[in-house]
Amino acid sequence: MAQVTSSEVFAFGAKGQSAPDSLTVGNGSVWAEYGNGTDSTGAKGGSSTLVQYAPDGTTQHTYTLPGLVDGLKIDPSTGVVWALQNNDGNATLTLINPLTGSVSAPLSPAVTSTTSGYDDVAFIGNKVFESYTNPTSNGDPVVQQLTNGEVPFGPLTYTDVLAFGATGTNVVTGQVDQTIPLNDPDSLKSTSDGNLVQTSEADNGFTIIHNPGTASQSQSFYQLSNLPAGSALDDVVVPNSGSGTLYVANQGANQILKVTLTGLDSNTALASESTEIVEVDLTTGAQTALVTGLQGSHGLAFVPDAAVAGPVVQSEKIVAVGGEVGGTAPDSLTMGRDGSLWVEYGNNADSTGKGGTSTIAHYSPGGDVLNTYTLPGSIDGLKVDPNTNQVWALENQDANAKLILIDPATNQVGPELSYAPPYVYGDASARGYDDVAFDGNKVYLSYTNPKNVGDSVVQKLDNGHTPVGALKTTSILRFGDTGTNLVTGQLNQPLPVNDPDSLKTLADGSLILTSDHDRSYTIIAKPGTAQQSESFVTLPAGSTGLDDAIVPTSTSGTFYIANQGGNDVIAAKVTGLNTHDLYASVGSDNAVVQIDTITGAVTPVIIGLGAPHGLLFVADAATTTAPTLLPAMPSYGSQAGGLAGLLAQYGPTHPFGPSASNVTSLLARLGAGTVGISLPSALTFGAVPPVPDNQAIVQQVALKHTA
Repeated sequence: MAQVTSSEVFAFGAKGQSAPDSLTVGNGSVWAEYGNGTDSTGAKGGSSTLVQYAPDGTTQHTYTLPGLVDGLKIDPSTGVVWALQNNDGNATLTLINPLTGSVSAPLSPAVTSTTSGYDDVAFIGNKVFESYTNPTSNGDPVVQQLTNGEVPFGPLTYTDVLAFGATGTNVVTGQVDQTIPLNDPDSLKSTSDGNLVQTSEADNGFTIIHNPGTASQSQSFYQLSNLPAGSALDDVVVPNSGSGTLYVANQGANQILKVTLTGLDSNTALASESTEIVEVDLTTGAQTALVTGLQGSHGLAFVPDAAVAGPVVQSEKIVAVGGEVGGTAPDSLTMGRDGSLWVEYGNNADSTGKGGTSTIAHYSPGGDVLNTYTLPGSIDGLKVDPNTNQVWALENQDANAKLILIDPATNQVGPELSYAPPYVYGDASARGYDDVAFDGNKVYLSYTNPKNVGDSVVQKLDNGHTPVGALKTTSILRFGDTGTNLVTGQLNQPLPVNDPDSLKTLADGSLILTSDHDRSYTIIAKPGTAQQSESFVTLPAGSTGLDDAIVPTSTSGTFYIANQGGNDVIAAKVTGLNTHDLYASVGSDNAVVQIDTITGAVTPVIIGLGAPHGLLFVADAATTTAPTLLPAMPSYGSQAGGLAGLLAQYGPTHPFGPSASNVTSLLARLGAGTVGISLPSALTFGAVPPVPDNQAIVQQVALKHTA
């Protein structure tokens, strides 16, 4: 979750400069457009002021252009500044060379309009895209590509990229083929992965255009709700770094703000909503206020920090050795309520029930062996039920499957439980259950070896978390089902579930299923409900030996890894984790890797392992996904029992976001001491009220929680 570390006024509009809006950054300068109340159709005269600022906020150069400049952007390829004039009619384009200070003559579209114009421009490589305003009928363009390219001359010609009436996926509801809210095309931004973000102010929505202008183009959109009274969405940026500086046009105060942020990632966006700057979760659309008390926030520009540390392994140690308990081939790992570790050693037992035994070892938090259990067959799934603290051991994942429960309080091993028909036993048995996951009183199982479309791959155990008698199941996911490819953005793609394996529960109750042979992980949102949906990420070719995957609920913690090649279990303390990424054990890399679910990029984190399999993560209490500082929340300071507001703000939201457990760690962190932040007097942050100060714009404020 993003955290504001400082905020200050970067620049004020000088005399004759008012209504700052568009911002752009490049070549060591910050550029701001002051609209000066000029008519947006170019019919009534007036001019806009463009100011080029040095990094310290001093003015380097000032330009005056006729009409209203509503779109301002530096082309990162050429360094030329593009100024789009008159967004509601009689549109023109002016180019500025910041090295020479030369200003081009206005360029006009080949097809002119007195009622529509171009609001913003975005660059992807040598391609130029512009947002086109005021659509009235289906088919009217709202985003176009400039065919003149990035060095335009003569009449400007365009091809349509997105039209009014187009459909896409509503990310918040999960519904596909929904009409995109495009009544008011406004800000247009490019993302680091080559997509476009189109804002529609009147709709309080924004659209992500994946692979724009190509045959594989697709759209997804967000329509935001619960904005502060009188607020409207203006600009949206997707950060390309974990930390950086956000410049904000605070129009009502005639100032440009400079806000430094940490804890960012590519699965969130930053949006200006008049009185607030919010972080928008791109998985659910959930909003978190970061800065409040603004007076008409408009344009945004983000500058990433030059270097942001990723995951760092702080320490590694061996915490369990198979030889000490007579076991080999460690695989599944799980942890009890008391912090004790359970390890399954498969001993190379046959996975169809034809012979052999597995060893289950129970270790104290200090690493002492508390007990060992010898169970028949191959135990491939081992998991502690958080409701009962009983240990579930899934026997024989490829045929003749059984379930055994262990009570750690009494060390009693329950009887083998068999599955009810249509599951079959004997020589005809060819499938089994590989892993188990819990969500409240619901129990889910991964079902192996599907052959035909319609074969079940994930099931819900109808007996619940205190099973007796024959085990009955209901399928919730089948071979041949479809979902969204998170890397390509394509919808309705066949899920890669040829090899159902590890199954984990995420913080919001979603499930993540590993399929080794497919090099993929499938996320099942709202499993077993009418709103269930699926998405997946596939690793690059050559990745093999995929096993467990987790999404950390903290930026630091300890990974426990079943290191099969060394016949041991390793505990690795890691900091700098991204709570929106997957972390998985991958045998071909002999590593635990970080997987970016947007790009599919794989980064080794814990290296030098030998055939890693089972993976377990224990979050540090002090670094769960609550912010170090309380983010600004509307009326938080005035809420009766402020903790109630805090709980509402940080309830469970989505697989890659905060969870209710964060509240406890948040209070613990606040109790740790004082954290200083820098604020302009016009802003509020958390429960701290604004303090008038006409002389010193920046005031140091300390937030401290005292018991």
